[in-house]
Amino acid sequence: MRISAGILNGFRSENYEFGLKGVSRVLRSEVQQSRRRSPTLVRLRWLIIMPLQGDTMSYRIPGLVGLFAAASVAAALGGPPSTVDLGPEFQKFGLTPLQQGARGDCSLFAITALVELELAKSASGEVKRLSEEFLIWAAHSASATKADDQAVFYQAAHGLNVYGICTSKLMPYANTRDPKRKPSNEALVDARARSQRWKIHWIKRWDVKTGLSAGELAEIKRASAHGHPVACGLRWPKKLDGHEILNVPPAPKVEDGHSVAFTGYQDDAKKPGGGVLFFRNSFGPRWGNHGYGVMSYAYAAAYGNDAVWLKLGAPHSEKPRVRFEAESLPILARGQCECNRQDMKDWGRGMWSHGVQLVCVAKNGAFVQLGFKVDQAGKYRVRVLATAAPDYGKIHIAIDGHAVGGEFDLYCGRVSPSGSLELGNHTLAAGQHHLRFTVAGKNAASTGHLFGVDAIDLLDE
Repeated sequence: MRISAGILNGFRSENYEFGLKGVSRVLRSEVQQSRRRSPTLVRLRWLIIMPLQGDTMSYRIPGLVGLFAAASVAAALGGPPSTVDLGPEFQKFGLTPLQQGARGDCSLFAITALVELELAKSASGEVKRLSEEFLIWAAHSASATKADDQAVFYQAAHGLNVYGICTSKLMPYANTRDPKRKPSNEALVDARARSQRWKIHWIKRWDVKTGLSAGELAEIKRASAHGHPVACGLRWPKKLDGHEILNVPPAPKVEDGHSVAFTGYQDDAKKPGGGVLFFRNSFGPRWGNHGYGVMSYAYAAAYGNDAVWLKLGAPHSEKPRVRFEAESLPILARGQCECNRQDMKDWGRGMWSHGVQLVCVAKNGAFVQLGFKVDQAGKYRVRVLATAAPDYGKIHIAIDGHAVGGEFDLYCGRVSPSGSLELGNHTLAAGQHHLRFTVAGKNAASTGHLFGVDAIDLLDE
């Protein structure tokens, strides 16, 4: 059944602290509403006790009272929600689906939709229509790629953090593409306030040869349940009748591709794959159900190319306090690994810090250990910027001999930035430290065990 927007927003709040009375009051109200809608209680336990992968626990439960309250909710409310729909939230803020026209900018429309909703739900409550046209310019300008090419998710995400995005009034979307079109100074200033604050969460990096795994589909549902729509590129039906994509056609009847924003889901054993994903299209509000459609889990599993969601942070939260260029760091030790400096000009060098990386030609089990010096002791959020590619493997990372961050799969169907490899928050003393990268197998689709490291960042936690 569907979770009411009120309780979902309450439990999602980043600073939501509750005691027994508060939970009892919310729970009693929700159960009463639920019984009127369905004999089955709303199921919320996982939203309270399970953080998103790559997302810090957001729910502050004070002391034993909070723990008892959480246990009470868990006991009463069971497993994950069977239905989540963020469409009404877009509608509440007046964020109706827009029309991309004849231009192939669906990826930018999907990312812009994510940004608009994140900002509207933020503490600032900024509800503004933002400029896909600006984001197209930002994607190419920040990535050093040709402006007459269609931008993809990772270029758009990079441009968003470098330049931000301005309001649509300052740079309206045009009917035709013009590679020479540039934003005004006013647009650049307006956009800057929305830059350097977006954490990019990759569920699946681009690969046209594989669809979404069961785990990746579960991550899309988990993100939706936490209030984050997911941008997804897919191989698309060559002929689409209506707004429901349920059955899975054979490969010759689809093409690469089209991007949408998944805005929720509904479990339904009668649908192919066991349910449907709700999606927001970029064909305008007259298409489908007021601009929205539905897609079966089976179709997404067969033809999903890539998927990503965004989380809005505080201003400048993605700007590092200290950056170490991997190719310039001393190699303290290595085994079965040949390391070289590599210029990334063939893949959009603007997406790599200083346009270069440290490429490591490695075998399974190979390692390299890099040294870095911390000048000011403190507690830092530590991340690695790396590269993903068709012949890259999986890696483990250790800081000063302690494994952190789990396993990172650096496979992608094309050469691209990996996005942030988050290593958590660490107290680092002033002085020498080291990171060790170890190859730990590879994705079944990858043709090798190589890996590439761009930079190591220390940020405010």
